[in-house]
Parts: sequence; structure tokens; C-alpha cells
Amino acid sequence: MSRPKYIYVDDENDVSITSLIHGFNDTGLVEVHQLLITKGMNFSDLEELIKSKIVDENFDGLLIDLRLDGEGPNRLKYSAISISAELRAICARREIPSFPIVLCSTLDNIKETYKSDKTSHDLFDYTFRKSEKPDYDRFSIKLKALAEDYKTLPFDADNLSSVFQREDLKNLDQRIFERFYSQDINVAYDYAHFTVKTLFHSTNPLIKETILAARFGVDIKASGDSWAELLSKFDDCKYKGVFSSGWNRWWADLVNSKLKDISGKNFSFLKAEERVAILSEVLMIGGLVAAKPIDLNTSSEFWTICEATKCPLDPLEGFRVKLSHELKAWQEPKYISFYAVVERLGIEKGIEPHYSETDRIEERKNS
Repeated sequence: MSRPKYIYVDDENDVSITSLIHGFNDTGLVEVHQLLITKGMNFSDLEELIKSKIVDENFDGLLIDLRLDGEGPNRLKYSAISISAELRAICARREIPSFPIVLCSTLDNIKETYKSDKTSHDLFDYTFRKSEKPDYDRFSIKLKALAEDYKTLPFDADNLSSVFQREDLKNLDQRIFERFYSQDINVAYDYAHFTVKTLFHSTNPLIKETILAARFGVDIKASGDSWAELLSKFDDCKYKGVFSSGWNRWWADLVNSKLKDISGKNFSFLKAEERVAILSEVLMIGGLVAAKPIDLNTSSEFWTICEATKCPLDPLEGFRVKLSHELKAWQEPKYISFYAVVERLGIEKGIEPHYSETDRIEERKNS
């Protein structure tokens, strides 16, 4: 497939927009083209313009600023939420092909508008946060994966094994995928939203690379090339389903099972040094370095990470993080370390302890 093409809609039209577009286009992974709008353009005109780009000019996705009704020179009287809701409805009726919609905004606008309106969260497949130095390569990989795989998503639940590239999905908690079986019709963004928001952004049934390293007890950076060699030994546990080219994830149950086969023990009860010794010996990998506890912690029985520092953490020494969504029964909480709490790390990204942890934190401070 050639480079996927995204339409970009923003009420601003200054050098920051040009810089953003060049940032994406320079990666060589996606093409982003600004859709010029005029101040006060009415809703149906913008809707028809976007539909025309998708159908007639074969654009693959939409990148849209949250506050189209902001203070830009081309501001409209409606936000990205209302126009995106209408586009989703049109796609669901199969009047035009389904396509990814990616939200683009500043952190302040996301906090002010998006997080206060949780009903809008299902509309967007991914959120790109405008900042001074966006990681365009990382974001472009995800936009490319969304655009390419969106076209493969089905309208029924008959192909779940194919979508998620796993034949034994029924061996997992049945509540995870039950939503697809309970609906007569599933639309593409049902799969997309579920995969990105429920599977990729949560812990269980998939885990991300930093949590995988925590469960191995390995310091990724200090292990150098040995980390890649270790990952290759767990390729059979890697998630290879829809959007996997944009997000590296592993099936937690397969990893746990393989670790038990390798060690004959429950890995979660072992210290990092013990885990690394076993992996090095059984898999014959040299150079693996055990991770150390975060400052102010002592345990190396890691099973998760501190969301603020991204370092391995024993959940028993961590504090649950406040989430913007309700935790599903099969998902694990996210944690923050005491060190991050004391140093107020992660606050700028909205990473804060859950209110129920207040007493524990105060007790720890006073101990």
C-alpha cells in the first residue's frame, strides 16, 4: 500500500499548522493534507467536503482539531465532536467506507473539553496531543497502522480469530469479547475503539513492552542488544492482530504460561535477579541485566510499572492511578511509585494517585 493519506482539519491556519503537516509528511510513513475551511463554514458543507475527500479522492483517514470552535481565524460554530459523530453515523450506515478519525489538540483543550465529555470518547480512534516537540515517527506509525487495517475490519463477529490473529480466544475471559457476540451488527470503529482503547491502552489481556520487561525483571536499556534477543524468544506470545504494526503488545496469558514452562515456578514471586538468572541460563542469552527498584522502594518482585517513570514496580509498593474510565473486570490497575508521588512526576500528563490511596500515601510519608 502506498502512504496512507489523512485529511487535516483545523480552525488555525498559521505556521504551526504547516510545521505539523511537514512533521508528519517528513516521516515518509503518511501523507497529511490540510483541508482548508472558511470562518463560519456550515456543518453540512464541511461534512460533504470530508465525504468527498474520502470517497472521490481516496483519503484514508481524518486528523481533526478538537476546538474547531476555538479562536482560530477559520473558527466554526461546532467542534470536532459533533462533525465526527455525524461521520461515524454515516459510516455505520455504510454510505461511505469506514475510516479512522484521530483527534488532535493541546493538552489543556483535551483536559477542558474532551475529558469532561466522556460520551465523545468512542468517536476517536486515537488522540494526538499537540506539543512543542511531537514524536512524529511514533505517531505516524500508529496513523499508518490505523489507516491500513481499518479497511480489513468486518461488520460481524464471525471473524474475531482473524481480526485478533488468535485461534483460542475462547480460552480467555469470556467477558472480554462478549460485546461483539451480543450485537447483531458490529461496525468498523467498534473494533477499532475496542482494540486501541480497551486492549492496547490497558493491562490485560495484552501487555506493553515496559510491563513485559518488568515481568522478566530486566532493565531494557542496560541490557542492550540482549533485550532484542530475549524478545525474539517470545515472538510466539506477541500480538499479531489488527493494528499490531502500530502498537507492540504481547498476550499476558501466553507470556505467563511460557515463563512457567521455562522456570517451573511462578515468576511473580521471584526477585528480578532470580528471573534474569533463569532466563539467561535456559534461553542461553548473555548480557541481560536485572532491573533495580525505583528510589524509595525495596522490592524487585516486579509485575507492573510506575506510569510516571515507566520503571519496573512491585504492585504491592505502588499506588493505584486515577483513570478516566471505569476499569473492566479483567483489566489490571495502573500504578504510580511513591518516589513519583513525592517528586510530583507525571502530573503534567494527568498521572495522579487514585483518591482511595490518599491515606496510604500519608502513612508512607509519615513512616
